[in-house]
Amino acid sequence: MRIDDLNRTPITQGAEKTDQAAEKRALEKNSTVADGTDQAEVSQLAQALKTGDPARLEQLRLQVQSGTYNVSSATLANSIINAHFKE
Repeated sequence: MRIDDLNRTPITQGAEKTDQAAEKRALEKNSTVADGTDQAEVSQLAQALKTGDPARLEQLRLQVQSGTYNVSSATLANSIINAHFKE
């Protein structure tokens, strides 16, 4: 006994559509990069952090890297709450 699947479509047809969609997305992505229209904005808080004390930042980096930097949970919670009230 032989059973034929009459509703089956060729696999290559679906692959061609997928390839075309991928090419279209790649062209759109490349066109925005080539135009140079990408922008980034830095918040005022990030700009303020940029001017920190390099020696202090290095000290903190070493403490975090070695695992000896600790902040109390109460201090952290107060800082988070205060930051939200300033906004």
